[in-house]
Amino acid sequence: MQRGLKAVSAAALTVALMAIAACSSGGSDGQEGQDPASATGTLRVVVPNFPANNEGQAVFQGIVDIFHKTYPQMKVEPDFVPYDNLNEKISTSLAAGNNYDVVSAGIGWVQPLADLGAIQSLTKLGVSTEDLQKSVYPAFVPPMKYQDDLYAVPIVANPRLLAYSKSAFAEAGLDPAKPPQTLAELREDAKKLTKRDGKGQITRTGFDFWAPASNYRQQFVAFMGAKGGEMFTADGQPAFNGDQGVQALQLIHDMVTVDKSSRYGYQNSAKTALVTTGEAAMGFVSPYVDCSTGGDGIGAKCKDLVYFNLKDSKEVMYVGGRVAAVGEGTKYPKAALAFVKAMQDQKSQEAISKLDVGVPISNTAGDSEFVKSNPAGSFAWKNLDKAIFEYGGATFLDFRSKFGPSLDEVILGRKSPHDALKELDAVARK
Repeated sequence: MQRGLKAVSAAALTVALMAIAACSSGGSDGQEGQDPASATGTLRVVVPNFPANNEGQAVFQGIVDIFHKTYPQMKVEPDFVPYDNLNEKISTSLAAGNNYDVVSAGIGWVQPLADLGAIQSLTKLGVSTEDLQKSVYPAFVPPMKYQDDLYAVPIVANPRLLAYSKSAFAEAGLDPAKPPQTLAELREDAKKLTKRDGKGQITRTGFDFWAPASNYRQQFVAFMGAKGGEMFTADGQPAFNGDQGVQALQLIHDMVTVDKSSRYGYQNSAKTALVTTGEAAMGFVSPYVDCSTGGDGIGAKCKDLVYFNLKDSKEVMYVGGRVAAVGEGTKYPKAALAFVKAMQDQKSQEAISKLDVGVPISNTAGDSEFVKSNPAGSFAWKNLDKAIFEYGGATFLDFRSKFGPSLDEVILGRKSPHDALKELDAVARK
């Protein structure tokens, strides 16, 4: 049960889970039949990557305000943590027999957390797969499931879009109205778009992967998906070790190391997508590009950007995102579920989207001013049905930590794509 998360001692975890099982008692709040308006207690909510500043506090308080419309007397205690510390926080809480009531995490965390016993079945709390499919894009439902039960609901999608500069295309002699359709075309266009000085140094990147070192996983999934491949099968078996995976990884190597149309691991000081600043002619971007003329906005540059999907063997868009779940063993499952639903509220989705640089997951969000007002967000939302994800069963988080560095070995020419993916396949099957 410790697969995928930071290990706690077997004895401590056994004691913790026995205590959780005793507290859970079939999903009762311990206040059976009590009106939510008079219910009391404190919900502990762990929220990764919410900034502990005024903006983060305000977004969280907005969710609490929605929750308080139903449970006005319940207190809410947030724990804002970086994703890097989420493993430790959850494991420590479990070992202490004091699990969180509500857990927010990423899409790839659902199955490992369910396997660990950190979150509980929402199906048993009355959340149906059918209802969820009606409220979000159906593609987002399978990643929420573990052993055929729902264990989480998606809150915000975090796609990685592809974009290019029309002016850079025109300057390079490419048609600004014709984005690359295949990975082969992407590679050739990136070569033509790369600008160098007299010494051969890049002055404008042809293609920006928007990835620091050891973090090319998502980009690999996107390229492999365009070839028709996937990371894992529906039953959690690794599927990346095939021709599509080899071809995708070979392409990333060729663009970075052979063509040198992309700089390995390079990011600007603000860690923003280079195509939005003019430092790259084409590349990955977020679905929330600030088009304002003040602050961090890029102003008129927004009109120069075109968003597109690759249409090689299959049209896809890589998507990550935030989910919310009810903690196993909570004394307040009904209140915890109400808080999860408050996070699903349209206003909450929009506010969290700004923090997560994402887009609302609701299948009605396309009519909102929030989505309509942002070209990147509008493109992302309209293409969520083409989502391809990075997740894969109970051991996924442990596997993922090894995946990025292994891809680097190929990108830098130290190992062949076939050998690296074969080794990763063996790791994934352990």
